[in-house]
Amino acid sequence: MSRWFYYMKLAWYDLFRLRSATQHHIIIVAGICLPILMLLGLKRGHVETLRQDLITSPSGRQITFWSAQTGELMDREAIERLTGTLPAVDVIIPESQRVVSLAAIVDNKVHRVETATLYATRSNDPLLKQADIVSPKPGAREIIIGDGIAEQLHVRLGDAVTVTVSRGGGNHTETADVECLITGIIPTQEHSASIGYVDIDLLDDFNAFGHGHRVTELGWPSGKISVPDSYASYLIFCEVGNDLTESDREYLQDRGFQLEPCTAAPPAPLGDLLSEKNRETLLIYEASTEQSIQDPASRLRISPSELSQATEADDVVLPWNLPLTIKINEVPWQVTGLSMPRRTWLREYFAEPDLSFDYDADAFTARSALLKQKLTTLKLPLAGADTIQLKINRDFLDNKQPSNTEVQKNENHVLTVPANLLAWIQAYQDRIAEYDADLNLFVPRQKPAIYDRARLYAATIDDVPNTVDALAEKGFAVMSETGRITEIQQQDQSLQLLVWVVGLGVFLFGILTVFSVLMDSTDRKRSAIGIMRVMGMSRAGVFTTILLRATVIGAAAAVLSLLCGWGLGLFLGWSSPPEYQWLHWKPVVSIHMNQFDVALVFAGAMICCGLGAIPPAWKASRLDPFEAIVEGRFR
Repeated sequence: MSRWFYYMKLAWYDLFRLRSATQHHIIIVAGICLPILMLLGLKRGHVETLRQDLITSPSGRQITFWSAQTGELMDREAIERLTGTLPAVDVIIPESQRVVSLAAIVDNKVHRVETATLYATRSNDPLLKQADIVSPKPGAREIIIGDGIAEQLHVRLGDAVTVTVSRGGGNHTETADVECLITGIIPTQEHSASIGYVDIDLLDDFNAFGHGHRVTELGWPSGKISVPDSYASYLIFCEVGNDLTESDREYLQDRGFQLEPCTAAPPAPLGDLLSEKNRETLLIYEASTEQSIQDPASRLRISPSELSQATEADDVVLPWNLPLTIKINEVPWQVTGLSMPRRTWLREYFAEPDLSFDYDADAFTARSALLKQKLTTLKLPLAGADTIQLKINRDFLDNKQPSNTEVQKNENHVLTVPANLLAWIQAYQDRIAEYDADLNLFVPRQKPAIYDRARLYAATIDDVPNTVDALAEKGFAVMSETGRITEIQQQDQSLQLLVWVVGLGVFLFGILTVFSVLMDSTDRKRSAIGIMRVMGMSRAGVFTTILLRATVIGAAAAVLSLLCGWGLGLFLGWSSPPEYQWLHWKPVVSIHMNQFDVALVFAGAMICCGLGAIPPAWKASRLDPFEAIVEGRFR
C-alpha cells in the first residue's frame, strides 16, 4: 500500500514540477469541453424559450374536446370514467355557462349588471390558479367575477352579490335569486367583459332552474310546465262501411305503425265500458310501434286529431296507455285514461256516454259509474310516496242512472281519468316525471346534466400529444396546442442530434489531442522514466503515475469549463440597462444548464483524458530502462 501511495505522490510532484505544461494541458481540455457545454445550454435555452408561453399559460396544457358522435361525454359520471382512462390528466372541467344578472347593495345603493355570463369551474382549475385565485368549493355559494363586473357593482373581495337566474320569456318570465360570496376577482383581457365563474355544481343548479326543474338545495320551484304526455298506442275506431282505406293503412305503415285489429277483444277494460248494442257495426284497431309499448322512452307523442285528420275514413282516434291497478280502501280499481272529441259518434257505443272526458278537460278529474254520489274528492296513491287528489265529476254523477245493469255487472271497479293524466302517472312510474305537490303538476324529472364538450388539462405540455391521440381514438373532436408542442419537440430532437454529432466530433478530437500531448510529454521524460525503472519502479507504477496525472488534468479542466460556461451564460443572458445605449448591440441569449449537462461535461472531460492517456501510459510502462540509458537521454 505504501508503494502505491508513493506512486501517487510522484504523480502529484510531477504535476507541480511541470506546472506550466499542466496548465496548458488543462486549458486545452477545457477548451474542448466548453463548446459542448455551451451547445447543450444553448439548445436547452432555445427550447425552454419556445416552451415558456405554453408552460406558464394553462392554454398550453388545455385540450378542448367535443363528444362528437361517440356519446362518450354525456354526464359527470362519464367524465370521471374518461379521466381514469386517459394518460396524465390533471383535471377535466365540463364547459357549461349561464347568462344571469347580478346585483349588489353598496352604501345603501343598488348596483346592477343586467347581463353577465357565468362559466363552470371546479377545484384546481388552472385558469384560476394562473391568477392566484382559489377555485370555489364544490356546491358552495361562491362566485369569482371579472374586474369589469367588480367595477360596475362597486364591490370588493369578500362582498356578497345577488345572482338572479331567469327562465321563460315575455309575460311568463320567472326569476330566482341566490346570494353568493365573492372569493376572487379575475382580470379580463377586455375590461368591459361581464364574465364570472362558479362551481360546476352550482352552475348545474342554475341551468336546471332555467330548464324548468325544481332545485331543492336552493329552494327554487319547478316551472309551471307539465311533462309531455305520451302514449303506448292509439285506438282507431271506425264503423262498418266507413273502414280504413288502403291509403290510410299505407299512411300508418309509412310512419312505422303496426295496425292490429282488436274488434273482438278490445284492450281491457275498454270492452267492459262499451255497450253491447250495435257492437256489430264497430271496428277497432290498435296502432303502435315495436318499442312504444315496452320502452317508455319511445312512447308516442302525436296528437290523436292529427292522425284522424290525415286518414280518409271517418274514424276516431283515442290515445291509449295500459290501465293502472290501484287499491282504494283495499278495493282494486282500474284507472283508465279515456279522452275523445267533445262531439263524436263514438260516445253512442259506450254504456255510459259521459264516462269519457273531452280533450280539454281538467286533468285531475275522475269519473266512475260505481262511485258514491257523496264523494267530491278522491286521493289516488302513486307508486312512490306521493298522493294526488282527484275531483269527482259531479255533473256525471248527477246525470248517471244507478240502475244501469250493463255497468254494474262489471266485476272490476273502473275509474276513468283524462288520458293525459294517465300518461303523466305512467311517466311518474317510469321515473320520467315527478309530482310537484306545490304546483299540483307532474313535471319532468331532472336528469343528470349533459355536456357536449369539456376542457381537459394534461399534467405537462409534453403529455398533450398522447392525450390528444387517446381522445381521437375514442372518437372525440379535439382542439389543442398539439401543433406547437409537436413542433417544439421536433426542434428539441433536431438540436439534440446536432449537439450529439458536434459533441462526438469534439470528443474524438479531444482524445487525439490529449493523446498527442501526453505522448510528447512521455517521450520527453523517457530518461526520467528509465531511471525510475532502474531504481525499482514497476511497470504498473509507471502506468498508474501517468494515468493519475491525466485524471487530475481532466478534473481540473472540467471544473474550469463549468466555471467558464456559467460565466458566459450569465453574460449572454444579461440585458443592458436602457441608459447604456452603447451596450444595446449585445443580444440576449437564454442559456440553461441542468445537472445532467454538468455531469455529462465532467464525465466527458474525465473520459477524454483517460482514453487519451492510456496509450502513452502503456508505452511508458513498456519502456526498457537500459535502452533509455544507452540512448543518453538523461537530463
